[in-house]
Amino acid sequence: MKKIVTLLFVAILVLGAVYAQGAAEPQATDVVEKDLTIWSGAAEDEAQALAKKFNELHPGINVSIIRAGSGELVNRLMAEQPKPEGDILLMIAKENMEMAYEYLAPYKSANHAKIDVTVRDDADVPRYYGSSMPLQAIMINTNLLKEAEYPKSWSDLIDAKFKGEIILANPALSGSAYAQVYMIYKLYGEEFLAKLAKNAVFTASSTVGPESVARGEYAITVTGESNIGKYIGENAPVTYVYPSEGTGARFDATAMIANCPHPNAAKLFIDFITSKEAYEIIRTTRNRRVVTPELPGPENLPALGDIKLFPYDDMEAKEIKEDLVTKFSNMM
Repeated sequence: MKKIVTLLFVAILVLGAVYAQGAAEPQATDVVEKDLTIWSGAAEDEAQALAKKFNELHPGINVSIIRAGSGELVNRLMAEQPKPEGDILLMIAKENMEMAYEYLAPYKSANHAKIDVTVRDDADVPRYYGSSMPLQAIMINTNLLKEAEYPKSWSDLIDAKFKGEIILANPALSGSAYAQVYMIYKLYGEEFLAKLAKNAVFTASSTVGPESVARGEYAITVTGESNIGKYIGENAPVTYVYPSEGTGARFDATAMIANCPHPNAAKLFIDFITSKEAYEIIRTTRNRRVVTPELPGPENLPALGDIKLFPYDDMEAKEIKEDLVTKFSNMM
């Protein structure tokens, strides 16, 4: 009898020790820190609106925002290794995310399945997710061209019937114009670019093209879609065509910083920033295009799900820019 009592007592002690150990050492994912530091490339009003909504969902977390340019934030991230003080890189240009890739933490968002691979890191466990995107589209004056005459693709832009009717910005002077030239180069090569250079008129400013088409001075331009939405909203006789081959999925992105001081709070923020609720804030604060097909596009423009996209290699575009611009300038 004494032996049985002793064994029961030992068993109770062992179980109690196991229970106590489990209670004293919870999983790290169960512990959410009280602070979160966001390094933001977004506009101040966007960052503040996102932080406010995040705090409504997670009121116990104190959010600090440090605002700077994408390049400056990436330089700071590299300078502070191996113990960076920031937790989140918010809405940083994709090419800068790629430059800092090794310093970003892999994390699969709770909303991962809703975000297409063309607008996030394509790793199985991504290191960044897209936020907003400046897409390029064809703008057409509806008084000068009938719908049946509209160019429907990038390839249509070299059609002889449009010679002198197309106005484009000079890619040596405009970042968006360079993006257009790079996309067309990737699709069709240098010979096509030479034909395009002879078929179009070029201007120094990226704003002159859409202004001229809106006034009816030219029939066609290629521009950031927000410009087209703006003129449609002003009742100008213009419309948009998204090329049938697709348009490059250029985007800025948000990521969790590797070895950050508050990783669990940062994971909650990544889950939040990839939610429909957060994308709606980004869309409405500055009328941006967001990466989710669940929401409509900017005012007067279609939803993302209605637009064909193809991957845009920001790093390659950056690496070959000087050479490609020089070649294209000689073609003009």
